[in-house]
Amino acid sequence: MTRSACTRFFALAAALALTQFPSTAAACTVCMGDPNSRFAGASNAAVFLLLGFIGTVLALLVAFGVTLMKRANSPLPPHAEFSQSESQTGAHS
Repeated sequence: MTRSACTRFFALAAALALTQFPSTAAACTVCMGDPNSRFAGASNAAVFLLLGFIGTVLALLVAFGVTLMKRANSPLPPHAEFSQSESQTGAHS
């Protein structure tokens, strides 16, 4: 049995086991409890805080990629062009 077939088999077996024991597959207290409780509000705030962190990190990655793209497409400064032309001609050797 290949690894992917084995993984699919165990995933199917776990899903079938959860359907046989509905008490273990119940929702958490936030979903099934009182929506006006302090715990539900704190859990919702924590989820949105984590989503904000993830969004910030993804935005920073996009900004870094744009910066790299702009730097790759910009011309070299004059002093860098001069030093590269010297190293290619072998003037220092």
